[in-house]
Amino acid sequence: MLNSVIAGLSSGGGYALLGLCVVLTYRLVAVVNFAMTAVGAMGAFVMVTLTDEGLNVWLALLIGAVSAAALSGVFGAALARWFAGHREGTKAAVTVALFVALTAIGVRLFGGTSTGARQFPNPFSDPVFTVGSVVVPQSVLVSLAFAVLITVAVGLMLTRTRVGLKLQALSERPATAQVVGIPAPVLAVGVWSGVGAITMLVIVLVAPRLGGDFGTLAGLISTALAVAMVGAFRNLPLTLAGGLIVGCLEGMSASVDSIQKYQGVVPFLVILVLLWWRSRREVWDTAHSR
Repeated sequence: MLNSVIAGLSSGGGYALLGLCVVLTYRLVAVVNFAMTAVGAMGAFVMVTLTDEGLNVWLALLIGAVSAAALSGVFGAALARWFAGHREGTKAAVTVALFVALTAIGVRLFGGTSTGARQFPNPFSDPVFTVGSVVVPQSVLVSLAFAVLITVAVGLMLTRTRVGLKLQALSERPATAQVVGIPAPVLAVGVWSGVGAITMLVIVLVAPRLGGDFGTLAGLISTALAVAMVGAFRNLPLTLAGGLIVGCLEGMSASVDSIQKYQGVVPFLVILVLLWWRSRREVWDTAHSR
């Protein structure tokens, strides 16, 4: 069981990062980005294709991250140009369409579940220390450290810097932000590009454990949304905790034979429980106020 929890923490750090990317996109540009993991998977497969051709893994990683950032930036520019004044539901629907299109293209280019599994490099597979009989690999510490770093750095940026204040103004009042001189399109594209690069790095980090086919990696958006819901799409520390919880639950379910084949349902169960709890709390608050 402990071994499964440790394995789950490795994935949980990655899930936390994906959830943080969802929260950041929502908080800073007011978009629930369903296309995020498909963009990251596209950059990851660019990387692994280059490594298969013999390119140095770190250079391929850089090219993959840049390609994901560029693709995500193009999507961000399109939404800022043509959908800035639309409702959140409309913008989310656009990203759903982008997710479907990118997934279809990715499966066509790189193959499906049975034919497109690729061997991703895993530079963080070496053991760091041992807890009892459980070996803790570098990937656990790297994913956790990266998730904590992003949480702390973004929290400080949003509350302590002028750029952070401008980004929050951009999210809450984009039209007003432009009137007072805040370069809304430029900042929006910057947010989208940064999220695209981070997502690609996370996809590469979790791919060795989850399998190397495009559909599975692009489908991580369901897990990312479940994690983001833990933090109500706004709270960064809760989102970090949600990622670790989902990862541990998934790891523990993998160690129980009777429910192992259902471990992919964990994110959806988290979503359902959170929706039920929040609807119940809203009903209670309404009744209490009366």
